[in-house]
Amino acid sequence: MTDVREEVVEELDSHSETLTFPEFVQTIEAHHRDEGRGIDRDLLAAYADAVYFDVDLDAVDERVTDSEEWEEGGRLYDLGDGRLSAYPADWHESISDSGDIRDVIAVIQDEVTEAEGDQREAVTEERGVPQPKVLRVAQTVAGIDNETARERIKELRENDEIEEFASQHRDPTIRLR
Repeated sequence: MTDVREEVVEELDSHSETLTFPEFVQTIEAHHRDEGRGIDRDLLAAYADAVYFDVDLDAVDERVTDSEEWEEGGRLYDLGDGRLSAYPADWHESISDSGDIRDVIAVIQDEVTEAEGDQREAVTEERGVPQPKVLRVAQTVAGIDNETARERIKELRENDEIEEFASQHRDPTIRLR
């Protein structure tokens, strides 16, 4: 039996009305960090049961790819040893231990070309990466908490190391210079 963590259940429950399946996986992956990269399939099933998330776990395989690089379409990545991630293996290999928000921005900026979710999540050469996406990947893959990531982005902004583009939404898009 895989144990779920109450704080992760609360986080999932707080967004249950609008949570998509990829966001469900990202939330578990970010907040239930244990050994290794990604999450175990049994853990995914345990959280689905705990929060009554309506997901056909047999259909998960349709979303899984063994690609080590980013693919469009809300894919899940097989990291081996029965572990899945919302992010590809090459991201885990290149930024999981770096602790540098610049590396996170660079990986997303270089590899993602399509929106992940709605259009606010689009990554473009002209406008860079939406800050919420940077924060999510920083937390999920690199293990950088949101406060630290925001502080580091603020430092990059102050040092003129990133360009920032205004948005109709509260979070800007950013691009490394």
